[in-house]
Amino acid sequence: MSSALILVGLSLVTAVLAAWAAFFATRADRASRLAIKAWNSATKPIPNIVFTGRVLPGQSIDLEVENLGGTLAAGGIIVHAGDELYAGELTLPEKAPPRQMSLRFVVKAWKRMLEPQCLVLVVRDVGGRCWDYADGGKQVKHPRRWLSNRLRELRMQGMVDFPAVTGKEKR
Repeated sequence: MSSALILVGLSLVTAVLAAWAAFFATRADRASRLAIKAWNSATKPIPNIVFTGRVLPGQSIDLEVENLGGTLAAGGIIVHAGDELYAGELTLPEKAPPRQMSLRFVVKAWKRMLEPQCLVLVVRDVGGRCWDYADGGKQVKHPRRWLSNRLRELRMQGMVDFPAVTGKEKR
């Protein structure tokens, strides 16, 4: 065998080994990205809210909140029930049994709603990330700005504030 033939053979073996390594490195990268995505969704705080009792005009509304997973550090909720709006802050430890809460009456609504509906349901995890569950669980990048815009849309600026979610200090 000539040295040129040996050089071509070694080049071919090297190319095959490089392609094999690149293939498995790509698979490992993809698997690690999927694992990170699964971990993020597993730690995403998911509150389960059940309205209990009747809604009486001018009174607080009762609900039961359960943290179905993740690490919910704080949250805020605005509910439209009947012809009134109710609001309150959520605090619930991980894997705790459902907790009874009352939301205080804030203001009369602009229209009547037969069933209670969450207009704002925002939660913050212990990592500081915020999630909007009134819009399908999307991540909120700038919670202060997002909440300010959302309250402006609802014409509720100055009536409600969720400092535990936005990071603002209480006044």
